[in-house]
Amino acid sequence: MESRMKLARLSFDKYYHSFTELSIEQKVNFDLKYKHSYRVADVCGQLADALGIGSERRFIALIIGLFHDIGRFKQLFEFNTFNDAVSVDHARYSVEVLQENKFLDDLNEMDIVLDAIRYHNKLKVPIGLSSESLFFAKLIRDADKLDILKVITDHYTTPEKERNQALTWEMPQGEEVSSKVLAQILAHEQIAKENLRNQLDIKVMQLSWVFDLNFKPSLKILKEKGYMDIIYQTMPQNELSYRIYHEVTAYLERLISNRSI
Repeated sequence: MESRMKLARLSFDKYYHSFTELSIEQKVNFDLKYKHSYRVADVCGQLADALGIGSERRFIALIIGLFHDIGRFKQLFEFNTFNDAVSVDHARYSVEVLQENKFLDDLNEMDIVLDAIRYHNKLKVPIGLSSESLFFAKLIRDADKLDILKVITDHYTTPEKERNQALTWEMPQGEEVSSKVLAQILAHEQIAKENLRNQLDIKVMQLSWVFDLNFKPSLKILKEKGYMDIIYQTMPQNELSYRIYHEVTAYLERLISNRSI
């Protein structure tokens, strides 16, 4: 299994290094996504171990974690942005890169891998997937969110002049939560990206990810790392921010204490 994973890493690294003519900004963001991909694979492994899914399925989880964002490199090279709304759906690019380069063609579970990657960034997973595709789509969605929260909380606690604005899609700061964003968070819904108007909305969206975490080990990691606390501390300290923070943290505590999950 380890030899197969080593070959997958070599394919991933070779593709990453195939982009040579990059600006300084692109190099920074390429490095960011390279490290993110390896960390997400690690989180997939942690979740797989906690869920006890077996070595073969754990391998599939690692593969999905490593390759889920491989389309980001092509996106950054062509459009110089992480913002899908003004460029392309990076998950679609990831699927296309895997198919065009035939990286994983010898994998029997290729359809499952592609399904999980295709839907890892969508607001909701569509109805009709096979049970295995659905399971791995949920797993990568959890792992991806958890590492993005690590990256973004590091970003929020970095001095403002040193922050990478690509992480917040170059949106204005904003002093108020947009009405649609507020309605969704109070309804315990994951925030739709098209409703975002400013960086405060982005923070509320990131808090709303608790409503889309699928596994108890994911919820426990979210709590242990304190990501929601860090995000809240960077928001305007007012009654509305506290209400939002209370909604998401109370929800998290209820799910963790629910024995049926």
